[in-house]
Amino acid sequence: MERKSVGVQIQDSPPTYINLDQNEKFVYITSKTNNVLYKIAAIVSYPEKRDPSSVNLEDGKLPCEDNKLALLLHGSQSHKNAIYQALLAKRLSQYGYWVLRIDFRGQGDSSDNYNSVIGRTLDQDLEDMSAVYQTIIDTSLREQLYKTGTISLDVIVSHSRGSLAMFEFCLRLLSSASPLPSHLINCAGRYDGRGLLERCTRLHPKWEEEGGFLVTGPRYGEYKDFWIPSSETYSISNVCVPKFAAIPKSCSVMSCYGSCDHIVPLSAASQYAELFKGRHSLKLIENSDHNFYGIEDDPNKLNLPRRRGRVNYSPLVVDFIMEYLINT
Repeated sequence: MERKSVGVQIQDSPPTYINLDQNEKFVYITSKTNNVLYKIAAIVSYPEKRDPSSVNLEDGKLPCEDNKLALLLHGSQSHKNAIYQALLAKRLSQYGYWVLRIDFRGQGDSSDNYNSVIGRTLDQDLEDMSAVYQTIIDTSLREQLYKTGTISLDVIVSHSRGSLAMFEFCLRLLSSASPLPSHLINCAGRYDGRGLLERCTRLHPKWEEEGGFLVTGPRYGEYKDFWIPSSETYSISNVCVPKFAAIPKSCSVMSCYGSCDHIVPLSAASQYAELFKGRHSLKLIENSDHNFYGIEDDPNKLNLPRRRGRVNYSPLVVDFIMEYLINT
């Protein structure tokens, strides 16, 4: 993979609206596009017994003995602490993983999109992931950010649009003969891009002739209006998902979908299961939507916590992911 000019800035204090656990740091990963500097906001979670501020390796070994990193990717109009990500980071770090959860550019606390006219394209997401990957393979960056001399990317967990970026990035790693993660976890990822175009047309009938549409999403701790250019939508809808089958069989895949997903059709779950047949695990969560919230009048048979007045299935998603990682 092409090496980029990447830097790391570890912040002594996060923005006031971000709460960190004791084993976490708020950081910026910096890079350049055409000599324009940009920042990728991220939170790194250190294995709890290896927290660099209180590390004592003589206390005993963690269940995950190797120096492994989990990378968490969000979807559209989202951010690094959305849905299950903070809880998953905590559970992974307790198990012995380093965890990095990022904001793609144009989202959360990261820099604006490189070109506001074309928006957050899939190529830009891949560029962000390339900068993040550099912190793993570059010795000085690795020691600065992860406080360890050796680390490997073992798992990527992605939600919705992030799943396309995850699989595309693995193909790029493959083409450059770079090490691939062992585990790829797809949460509610879209399979057929035509469904995205149909959804945009249903919600924004004039989006093509107007060149995009307006949405609301999180930015710097607030919810703000975003203009989504049509080029951003096309960059996702035009992905040829069947080519992901070329990802080596050494990468096992798990998919997790809500049975009442209102954004991505449930057929995507069976399509990914067929695409990665023989190395794919599937979990369906009854009464759960695209963001793993319960539907109206959900009986909550599992007695899960509620959030914003709805059953919150994120703890179940995290349980499924941890079970998968422990058993594969």
